[in-house]
Amino acid sequence: MRRAATLFVLVATTQFAHAQVQLAEAPVAGDCARYSVELDLTGKLIVTQDGAKELIPLAAKARHVFAERTLAAADGLPARSARHYDIAAASAVVGGDKSDRALSNDRALIVVLRNSDGTFCFSPAGPLTRDELDLVTEHFNPQCLAGLLPGKAVNVGDTWTVSSAAAQTACQFDGLIKNGLTGKLTAAANGLATFTIEGTAEGIEHGAKVTLAVTASGTFDTTAKRVTTLTWKQKDDREQGPVAPASQLEATVVLKREAVAQPPKELNDVTLAPVPRGEVPTAMTLLRHADPKGRYEFVYARDWHVTGQTDQHLILRLLDKGEFIAQATVVAWKKADAGKHTPADEFKKAVNNAPGWTVSRVLEDAEITSPGGRWVYRIAAEGKMEELPVVQSFNLIAGPQGDQAVVTFAMKPDKVKAVGTRDRELVNAVTFPAKK
Repeated sequence: MRRAATLFVLVATTQFAHAQVQLAEAPVAGDCARYSVELDLTGKLIVTQDGAKELIPLAAKARHVFAERTLAAADGLPARSARHYDIAAASAVVGGDKSDRALSNDRALIVVLRNSDGTFCFSPAGPLTRDELDLVTEHFNPQCLAGLLPGKAVNVGDTWTVSSAAAQTACQFDGLIKNGLTGKLTAAANGLATFTIEGTAEGIEHGAKVTLAVTASGTFDTTAKRVTTLTWKQKDDREQGPVAPASQLEATVVLKREAVAQPPKELNDVTLAPVPRGEVPTAMTLLRHADPKGRYEFVYARDWHVTGQTDQHLILRLLDKGEFIAQATVVAWKKADAGKHTPADEFKKAVNNAPGWTVSRVLEDAEITSPGGRWVYRIAAEGKMEELPVVQSFNLIAGPQGDQAVVTFAMKPDKVKAVGTRDRELVNAVTFPAKK
């Protein structure tokens, strides 16, 4: 009996070890699923001030619940998807300051494009805020799931290299430098297979280099032929970038996925009729910003990144393929009487007295034609700011009711051509809300 039992165990073990599992998904247009994605993040921001590093503690949580419909696939992964968010919310505590973000109800429909430049999200309903864009772009992207698998039959214990497209998408890189992520089938029984993803990956995000160490595990339904759960843990080491400080973070993502036989009404053909099938119109790519005190508002290209905000100032930085090329500062200017504005000579005096600014050559000094019944005065000059060569333009904008704002741009002389007309476009976008 002992001999028979031993033989049974050996046969069973041998069969289990050599049982192959078809570990592959084949995404196609029309696929629908419902997702729950939860994030728990801790770590520290590394800020350098006066040559000394300051560590600022950071903790954040986020929850996203949404239905997703694949609109097109490429490279074995969904390349174009539509999502309807039931929940998209995040809270963070940075150095003791708490902030909460949530997606507006009228922006619940989001289209997600995946390409070689990363993930691109937009709302067919109109411009998102920067916070809303971050909410729907920076959570774990399930478009990567099929690429985490080997795409073929494997045995328990077999390993494979995660596809580069999936690695870039899962790690949320704008560009992939190095893919060292490896998958492994760890068990298969009762219609479920479990697998792990481990290794490191390097890439670029918003112009900064990021190195990730990943330890993840997931389950695959061999009957439904899809990943159903994934727990993704990563350690981030991010260098200082043009729009964000260096950081060291640890994050855990718990993803749950449920197949949906038919598209929900929020993602049916009628609802998705406004979604462009080809190139996305520029108007759908813009972001919107409203001053918290209602003093001004504007829509702007997403190449501009908000990097700071106080009661008086809004600071944006312009990136071109990850490179910092200009900074803009928006200031609410003193209000004038209806139909009037600050005199040009008074504005010039304020510009010439700007702290640390020395003018060497004036490039432009004139009233500018502007749409919407606004008056705009522009002064552009070469000079030095704290002994560094710089080109600055100062733009005073006045609305019909006397509301005013000043937008100042600063750039190195060799970046003027790269900025092109994007500074003027931002100025022309500034409007003043009608008073109730």
